Amino acid sequence: MRRWFASVYLAAALTAAAQQSGAEKHVVIDKTTQTLCAYEGDRLVLETRVSTGKWDKATPNGQFTAGVKDRMHYSKLFQNAPMPYSVQVNGNVFVHGFSSVPRFPASHGCIRVPLDNGNPAKQFFEWVEPGTPIEITGHWEGRK
Repeated sequence: MRRWFASVYLAAALTAAAQQSGAEKHVVIDKTTQTLCAYEGDRLVLETRVSTGKWDKATPNGQFTAGVKDRMHYSKLFQNAPMPYSVQVNGNVFVHGFSSVPRFPASHGCIRVPLDNGNPAKQFFEWVEPGTPIEITGHWEGRK
């Protein structure tokens, strides 16, 4: 019985220490700079370029949480287009891998993440958990 109490106490102490250290995961997607930054507390664990929604299909700003994850999702809106390493953000808006990720808005509203150069799309997919806060901010000034 003492071991059980000791292990429960240790688990509670470790959980409290992790919370105090600010190790909670969160994501910031900046449409002005077309970047995605993933954090554990204050520590940056992933930064990558992205391509958000083009001017007539803008990616919404706001506070969201990561939803359903799917290693290979197919778009219900755009001719069953493959969306590897998909993480739902809001409705039909996903963070997902894509082969073309220019440094300007080019999608139909989703957040495209590169599949090349170390595959940040896969890295993000494996790191993020359902419920992780995602903040989308910023504004792209130009039209492409």
